Amino acid sequence: MDRKKRSSVIRYIILFVVFAVAAAVLYLIFSSEKTVEYDTPVSPVEIVQPAVRTIEEGITVTGYIEPEAMIPVVPFVSGTVDEYSIKAGDEVEKGDIIARIDSRPYELQKAQAVAQVEALEASFKRVSALKEAGGASAQDYDTLSAQLDAARSQLELADLQLSYATVTAPVSGSIIQAPSAVGSVGSQEMPLAVVADLDNLIVNLKLGEKYYHSIIDNKDNLTIRISSPDGYVSEAELVSVAPYVDPTSKTFLVRVHLLSPEGFIPGMFIRAEVIWSSEEYLTLPLAVRRLDGTAYAIAADGRTAEFIELETIAEDNDYFAVNDKYADRDFIIRGQNGLLPGEEVRIVGEER
Repeated sequence: MDRKKRSSVIRYIILFVVFAVAAAVLYLIFSSEKTVEYDTPVSPVEIVQPAVRTIEEGITVTGYIEPEAMIPVVPFVSGTVDEYSIKAGDEVEKGDIIARIDSRPYELQKAQAVAQVEALEASFKRVSALKEAGGASAQDYDTLSAQLDAARSQLELADLQLSYATVTAPVSGSIIQAPSAVGSVGSQEMPLAVVADLDNLIVNLKLGEKYYHSIIDNKDNLTIRISSPDGYVSEAELVSVAPYVDPTSKTFLVRVHLLSPEGFIPGMFIRAEVIWSSEEYLTLPLAVRRLDGTAYAIAADGRTAEFIELETIAEDNDYFAVNDKYADRDFIIRGQNGLLPGEEVRIVGEER
């Protein structure tokens, strides 16, 4: 074998030895490592047990306080306001003076009526004497008698209109509007004041049509609570329920009367709870129930999750009722989302 071929063989032998040594080293490295086994992680969960609570079925809506009646004080005669003795917020009793309208035109009107009556009375007295003596006809007597009656009616009207120049409160209550002033013109087109009884306050509530029969069927047993943003609370009684549903808004009107109106004022925003059923149930927090209405409980083995479809019996804003057969079960309240039926779980907390 010549030198060139011998050199080529030696290179191949060296390469083979190098690869063999590298393969042996890699084998020794990988064969010395221990096999790592991974266990499936166990989901941590918190549990809660059912408890007996009172569940109120109803609806919460908003509204505004209104007086039971707002009485506009309208003058029955027109004229310049000479005296205006009230302002918004004043308390008035029935008959208290609200304003005085310039009475001079009505005083003159009454004076004319008085003069007319006096003149006709004198004439009627003379005609009556003449009629008895045969000097006046029955027709003259009857005509003058009718004129005197008409004049007396005009005097009564003039006297009444003069009395209307003094405008008084038609009811007792609070002045909630006082839009006039001395020097303005009083007329029947513009109230001089608006009076309301702030001890008799109501709320007009608009409820969705789906609640109509719940209200009608339980109207004698409704519990109604009115609360204001600043903490005032009052029970209310049902006044009336509209006998129809507004086809435009799909709502019906419920009118309620506040039993403890202290702290409430007309126009105040309020929240109203209308409760038509209140019973004790075995309950769970709403957080137990998943979005599809199902839930998970701890299975009998104490370590796996059991899938449960729950029937809706009753619920409020915090709890829902469950069947009494679940009284001794532990339900998962945290960590249930993403679980699979039969999946192993680890209990880390419990709510009561």
